[in-house]
Amino acid sequence: MLTKKLVSAPCWRTIHGSSCYIIRNQDYSSQKQNPPSIGDSSQLDPPQSAGQFEYITLQEPESSRHQARQSSTSGSNVAIRRISLLDLAKSKLYEAQSFYNEFSGMSEVIAAQSKVIEIQNQLQLVQERRRHILLELTLIRKQMQDIHVELQKAVRGEHRYVELIKEEFDVIAREKEKNQIFQIVDQEERELFSHLTAAVKTSHEKERTQANNVKYWSIIGSCAGALLGIIATSINYYYRNTQFETIKRTTSDGVGRLMVVDEKVNGLRDLLSYIVEYVTLRKQEEEKERLRALKEAEEQKRRATEGWGSYLKRNSLRVYRYFLPNTNK
Repeated sequence: MLTKKLVSAPCWRTIHGSSCYIIRNQDYSSQKQNPPSIGDSSQLDPPQSAGQFEYITLQEPESSRHQARQSSTSGSNVAIRRISLLDLAKSKLYEAQSFYNEFSGMSEVIAAQSKVIEIQNQLQLVQERRRHILLELTLIRKQMQDIHVELQKAVRGEHRYVELIKEEFDVIAREKEKNQIFQIVDQEERELFSHLTAAVKTSHEKERTQANNVKYWSIIGSCAGALLGIIATSINYYYRNTQFETIKRTTSDGVGRLMVVDEKVNGLRDLLSYIVEYVTLRKQEEEKERLRALKEAEEQKRRATEGWGSYLKRNSLRVYRYFLPNTNK
């Protein structure tokens, strides 16, 4: 009897570069039999002896492959779309910047400044060359002085004297050549300096023209913006007035009701103020009555406990007037 067993999940493998799955199938039969094919499966290795493993390839379903292909295609399309949009935005930005430079004259200013920098670099190179040639001339003249000193020490007719004369001739030829080169380089430096001055003047004129253009266009833009603002404000004012008239026409029926309600509210307000005033007066009168009653009670209490001496002392003026009335009346 043929019995077969699938190995657990950790034994699943995939072939490199494909989406097929490989499983190990263990045959426990005592005979060698070919395993049945599953779908479009293909057998990788021939069956081994009983108890050994066989490898069976399972193809991935068509729907899964199509879904994976579609997801990868959509992801690449999204990435390409993002890159294209970014490049388009950059190109539009560069076009707008170039248009602004051409419109305001900034491109001419940049070209003039580049020319100034180029001439300045050339002038620096020529100056370095002139300094180098001047140094060589200084060394040649120093050598000439040394030769003259040696000639004064040497005796005519000697071999050393002839060599010094030849050396002097060579040094004079070199000095003449260096002087010619120095004159050429000096003339070139002067020309470059004059070109640099003209380029700087042209650059300043271009910058001044560009600044004037920007200033004039700024004034024109400010005037245009102010005019557009006035027009927009007028349109908004007309629109608001139209809305107000519409609201006024729609609310004209309720004006009478509002007036009646206002009159009633005013009447209630007057009544409420009268009630408040009446209550306030009543409270003041009650407070006065209470204070008067307290005062009379205190007076009566004090009189009940008061003696003749204190009474006469307190009413001494009345007693005096009783016995000695005022005769001036």
